[in-house]
This record gives sequence, structure tokens and C-alpha cells, in this order.
Amino acid sequence: MNIGFIGLGNMGAGMANNLLNHCNNSNDKLFVLDLNEIVVSDFEARGAFNGESVSKMCPQCDVLFTSLPSSKEVNLLAFGTEGILHNLKQGATWFETSTNELSEWEKVRKSAPTHLTLVDSPVSGGSEGATAGTLTMFLGIDKEVLKKFETLLKVFSSNLLCMGPSGSGYVTKLVQLHLNYLVAQGIGETLMMGAKANLDLNTLHSVLINSCSQSYVVENYIPKVLDGSYDDSFSLGLAEKDIKLIVELGRHLGISMPLGEKVYKTYQEAKMKYGEESPHLSVVRLIEEKHNQKLRKKN
Repeated sequence: MNIGFIGLGNMGAGMANNLLNHCNNSNDKLFVLDLNEIVVSDFEARGAFNGESVSKMCPQCDVLFTSLPSSKEVNLLAFGTEGILHNLKQGATWFETSTNELSEWEKVRKSAPTHLTLVDSPVSGGSEGATAGTLTMFLGIDKEVLKKFETLLKVFSSNLLCMGPSGSGYVTKLVQLHLNYLVAQGIGETLMMGAKANLDLNTLHSVLINSCSQSYVVENYIPKVLDGSYDDSFSLGLAEKDIKLIVELGRHLGISMPLGEKVYKTYQEAKMKYGEESPHLSVVRLIEEKHNQKLRKKN
């Protein structure tokens, strides 16, 4: 089987590397594409093939994976005579793993020839999970198609969730991100209440992770506020992009989202003030500066 992978960024490189290890131990071949030729050359040196271009690579691929920044890049590669839809091998399957817009994916899917199978399959678990092969994948897929590719997908994903028909994967990813960002902003207000009341914030964190407020965000994000790093593993610009997609999904589905709209405005304000490359939890700095108090654990 010939496997294609487009987009070797933080997430894509980890997934593609696991696929390459699989190919080097089987009869499968991996073709890769990225704007960064240094990364492509590194994959070539370890046994992958340079896809050269979408139009040259796609006719060879039985299955294609894409990991891209946004729907803009997905659409740019999907459409046109040089694009994925026109050139992908007859009967091939395309797994689109980005965090994408449902409305834009529907346009791609409606334009796809009937011989292709398109699967929205965003992932969760960060670059660490991509490297370790422990990602969770949310799939808008028919269960029979999932059975066909289950072994291959488990090369980089330890948790495959069939969420429903096409589009369900994207919706699931944005739904869980919505709650993530609501709680992320909430921890700033929570910690500030504790700080103003002279609570020990380290002890307060222990209380929160052992109470009804326990969550991944509470457990993992609060320490990165208390140490002043604000979590540089993910940027404020990418967080703001995610929330924009969440709010747009709400509008597309006809849902009133006052909390989502409020959080979106806050992240926009933070990005404008601190820059899109700042750590995503820099949004808490807005609360710190408003109250003239840093949220730090005491030694």
C-alpha cells in the first residue's frame, strides 16, 4: 500500500514518523510533502519518498493523510486540476486530520468524485501524543471503512472514535476545544479570587484537582500559570483560531453561544496585546494586569 502524507509540522511530523516506522517494517511505502524541504529531506534519508507535488504524489496513493493549519490550506490543496480531488488515485481514501470548519469540509466533500472516500479525522493529544503514537482520533466515518483502516490508524493513534457521518469528527474536535477554552479562561478568574483572599495557590490547585472542578485543564494548565510560563507548547494565535472556528460552527448550526462569543473576544484582545506567538495561557495575563497581581505559587 502506498501512503501519502501532506503537512509535516508539529503534529504531522509525529504522525508521519510513526507511519514511516511502520513502512520500514512492512511492504508499504510512505510519500511525503511539505513546504519545508529540510523536513522532507530528513524523511527521505530515513526511507520515505519525496512526493514532489500534489499532482505527482496523489495518483500513487491508496490512502492520503493531511495535517494542515486551516481550511484555507486544505481547500488550496483540494481543488483545481493540480489538487487532491482531481489527482487522487481511483478508489483512494483521504483522512483529513486538521482542525477544520464543517462548512468548508462540506464544500470539499460535495466536490469530490464518487470513487473517493473522504474522512474528517481530527486528532487530539498534542505533539507529544503524535510522537508517541497515542493520539485520539475523532472520525466522521462509516464503521466498515474504519475496520478496513483500523490497523494502519493505530500506528499513530491509540484511541479511534467513530463519531458518526461525515463532519462528525470536526464537530467533536471543536466541541471538546470549546469546553477547554471556557475552562482555561475560568482558571484565571478562579486563581485571582484565591490570590485576593490570600489563599496559598499551590494548595488551592490541589483542592481543585480533587474536587468537582477536576479536569485536564485544571490539572495541567494551572501549574503553567503559577510558574509564569503560560504553557509555550501552544500559541495564543492558534488558540484564537480554534475559538473562531468554534463560534463559526455555532453560527453554522444555529446555536446561541454567549459564552463562546465572550471567550473569543477575550482571546482576540490577548492576541492583539501580547502577539500571536505568545503562549496560549497569556490570556490569563489580562486578568493579572487588570488586578495588578501576578498569579504565582509561593516557595
